[in-house]
Amino acid sequence: MSKLHVYGALVMVQVLFGVHYFAAKLILETMTPRAWATIRVLGAATILMLYNVVVVRRHPASLADVGRLALFALFGVVCNQVLFVEGLSRTTPSHSSIINSLIPVVTLGIAMLLGMERPTRRHVLSIFVAFAAVLVLLRVESFRLEDQLVVGDLLTLANATSFSLFLVISRRYLQRTHPMMATAYLFVLGAIGIATLGVGPLQEVSFAALPSRFWWLAAYAILCATALTYFLNFYALRRVESSTVALFIYLQAPIATLLSMLFLGERPGPRFWIAAAGIFLGVYLAVRDGRTTRSKRVRATPEHDREA
Repeated sequence: MSKLHVYGALVMVQVLFGVHYFAAKLILETMTPRAWATIRVLGAATILMLYNVVVVRRHPASLADVGRLALFALFGVVCNQVLFVEGLSRTTPSHSSIINSLIPVVTLGIAMLLGMERPTRRHVLSIFVAFAAVLVLLRVESFRLEDQLVVGDLLTLANATSFSLFLVISRRYLQRTHPMMATAYLFVLGAIGIATLGVGPLQEVSFAALPSRFWWLAAYAILCATALTYFLNFYALRRVESSTVALFIYLQAPIATLLSMLFLGERPGPRFWIAAAGIFLGVYLAVRDGRTTRSKRVRATPEHDREA
C-alpha cells in the first residue's frame, strides 16, 4: 500500500477531528456536557465492541488485563471525554483545538518526568515554548477564574493532560495486545465510568424536543469523529512512524478555527495567533525527528479526541 493512501488516511482523521470541534459545540447548545459525553461514548463503545466481537474476535487474556484496561479507560476515556466537553462548552472551538494540539508535547513531558524518556535540550525547549504560548492564550497577566473562557481553556488543558498520561501508562500493554480489541474494551469500560457521571443529566434530556440537527451531528460525532478515526489512525500507525502521525495534528486547529469563524462568528485576535504559533513550534520541536519513535521509549503520539 503506497504512502499516498496512508497520508490520505491521516489527513482524513484530522479533517474529521477538526470538524468535530464545531459539531460538538453545536451539540452542547442542546444538552449538558456530561449528558452528551455519555451518549457519544456509549454509541462508540457499541460500534467498536460489535466490530471486535464479529471481526477481531479477541478479548483480554486475564482479569488482570481487564483491570489494566479499566485504569487506562479512566484517563483515556472518562476523564478525557468529560473534561473535553466541559471545556468546549465554556471555550471556543479554536481555543479547544489549539490546546489539544499540545498532546504530543504533554506526552513527552510526562514521559520525561516518569523516567521513560531521556531529557534533551530540544525536548525541554519544546515544552517551555509550548507552555509559554498557553500562558499567552490564558492571558496570564490578567488571569481570572471568573472568566468562563479561561475556565474552559484550563479544562481543555486538563483533558489534553489526561489523554497524554493515558498514552504514557498504557504504552507497554498496548504494544503487546491487539489495538482494536483494546480500544473496544477501553470504550466499554469508559462508558461504564462516564454513565455513572452522566446518568443524572441524561435523564433530564427531552429527546423528543431535540432538533433534527442534533441527530445528524450526533451521528457524525459517534460514527465519523470517534469510530472511523480510530480505524484510520490504527491503519496509519502500522505503516508510518508516530512522529509523522503527530505532525498531522497541525491540520485540526485551522479547520476548527475556520468553521468557528464562518458559522459561529468567532474572531480570534492577535493573542490567539501568537499563542497558536508558539504551540505549533513547541509541537514541531517535540516530534521533528523519529528518535523517540525508533527508540524503546514512549512515543509522543496524538490520538485525540482526542477529543478530541
